[in-house]
Amino acid sequence: MRRVRQTAKELREHYEVERELADRLRQASREERRELYGVVYAERSARIPHHPLVRAAADPEARGRAVEPQARLIRRFVGRADAFLEVGAGDAAVAVAVAPHVARATAVDVTDALAPARGPGNFEFLAFDGFELPLPAASVDFVYSNDVVEHLHPDDLDDHLHAILRVLRPGGRYLCVTPNRLSGPHDVSRHFGDTPQGFHLREYTLGELADALTAAGFRSVGTVTSVSGRAVRRIPGLRLARGLERALEPLPHRLRRSAARPLAAVKLVAVA
Repeated sequence: MRRVRQTAKELREHYEVERELADRLRQASREERRELYGVVYAERSARIPHHPLVRAAADPEARGRAVEPQARLIRRFVGRADAFLEVGAGDAAVAVAVAPHVARATAVDVTDALAPARGPGNFEFLAFDGFELPLPAASVDFVYSNDVVEHLHPDDLDDHLHAILRVLRPGGRYLCVTPNRLSGPHDVSRHFGDTPQGFHLREYTLGELADALTAAGFRSVGTVTSVSGRAVRRIPGLRLARGLERALEPLPHRLRRSAARPLAAVKLVAVA
């Protein structure tokens, strides 16, 4: 099935609905957000049936093309005896694809609106409040999130990182994939302005996120560079990536956005 792009009318509707829902999160208290994360994302799926993620979940061919590079990269880090966790899993297609290569695969999300009806015997999907991961302490070897931290209220990032650190075994790793702020915005608002107004409540540079991971208590933070899931470790490396970000930051927005695109290949890997 070929990919169906949103029409101009659908794109505008997507933007207006997402901005409305995101503003509810931005204005809510921490306790209100515990309930609200699941509500707004379930409402998004219901109110925006033409949302790319909703369409992709109903299109196995397109979903497979998106999932395989992620699964290929993850397989470099996990072994048959490992427990794997995907946070912010959506339809959990990545966790399902990784399941045959690990002992246990768990997917968590704030809504089960896109959750699969079934999966492999060693796979489990769990809904959570966006704060407390419903898993025992030190029970996971490898955690993966893709396009998740930018969806969190900035005040909730530290809670998120501490929750991941709690479930990781000593020496366990967290692969955090998130769009780089310097080439953003990366949500639907990129079609309408220069700052995130939709569900990307805050986008981060590699340096900003690495500092947050260190402050949360991770023992070390490094990088992996991958294109289509094929990885070369520590190229360019966190120090060089920070230098590139500092050089790009002062540029005019349009030039910076274009020049920073190659940084999308650089992901952070934190060790508990």
